[in-house]
Amino acid sequence: MKVFKKLLCMLPLAAALPVCAAPPEELIRISLCPAAENMQLFYYYLKPGIEASLKDHKTHCPGSEESVKMPGWLQKAAPAMAERMVWKDPEEGNLSEAALWQTPVSVLYEFTETTRKTLPGPAGETPVSPFILEKEYNDMRTRLILSVERLARARLNDSFEGRGKGLFSTLNRIMERMDALTGAISARDKAGFYKGAGEAAGLSKDLFAQLFSAPRLEPGYRYRPQPRILDGYRGVSLPVPGYQTLFLNSGERVDLLVTFEAIMGKGAKEMVTATILQNVVVLKVSRPDAIGGTGVVQLLCNPNEAQYATLSLAQCKSVNIARRAAGDVELHPMEIASFVKLFK
Repeated sequence: MKVFKKLLCMLPLAAALPVCAAPPEELIRISLCPAAENMQLFYYYLKPGIEASLKDHKTHCPGSEESVKMPGWLQKAAPAMAERMVWKDPEEGNLSEAALWQTPVSVLYEFTETTRKTLPGPAGETPVSPFILEKEYNDMRTRLILSVERLARARLNDSFEGRGKGLFSTLNRIMERMDALTGAISARDKAGFYKGAGEAAGLSKDLFAQLFSAPRLEPGYRYRPQPRILDGYRGVSLPVPGYQTLFLNSGERVDLLVTFEAIMGKGAKEMVTATILQNVVVLKVSRPDAIGGTGVVQLLCNPNEAQYATLSLAQCKSVNIARRAAGDVELHPMEIASFVKLFK
């Protein structure tokens, strides 16, 4: 009877069947194995010199003897994707179109393997509580967000012969589920964790399935991840004039500018403005009742940035928040601005 229930739940109309009211742990088990294999294959499809055995792969998941053949169009397109450099990273150097797509796929494979540990093993191994793995899941969430953001900035919607837009939308939906499951871990909500994890695993399989179908035509989906205080970071609250909060939203990236009186050559005092923080994420915005009032902006800072943000309140005449364009994460050397330099 249990096997019959599992088979029913795998059908497209499963949501309408009361028999499928199974524990979330049971439902996710069905998705994890194929999702893990799919992400492995996806990764290796984009690797130069892929082995012949991976081009025609027989799945090892229980209850399935499906053979997965690498799409012919991808076999032809993959070498060019591996050679086409589309991103320059300060640490990794020039990265190819293929490498940029491999990054989120590798994170999703890591996610499936980590989630397997939270379920009883085939030989009755004791599962690991997802609450113990909170740091690991938050780290995967962060790396997934950064990798998808990099794909967006590289403008790869037309990648995979037009499939990039659909893949990008699915990755955004997975990010949404990663927000849900990490939030559930924080709240010690086990059922919520498995619900989010199961949906993320299902979407990972859908990501892979898109390689075997025509490009999707539906509108793209973009998800803005929930800003949170991450391990090793601080939430720094800064009071600012109310007008600075009007167009600012949680999740945006900003620069922090400070204006202060500096002692220049020969002891002369001069008012200057300096950019002391760049590319900082806004966690929360509290707006005053009136524009003339004082609002509060909470920024996500590393410990060093937190010190300078706090120092600015004590030493500076004014603090200003400068919004960045969506997807702009570049850091630039900035010269201190002064009217003396401007009118020389």
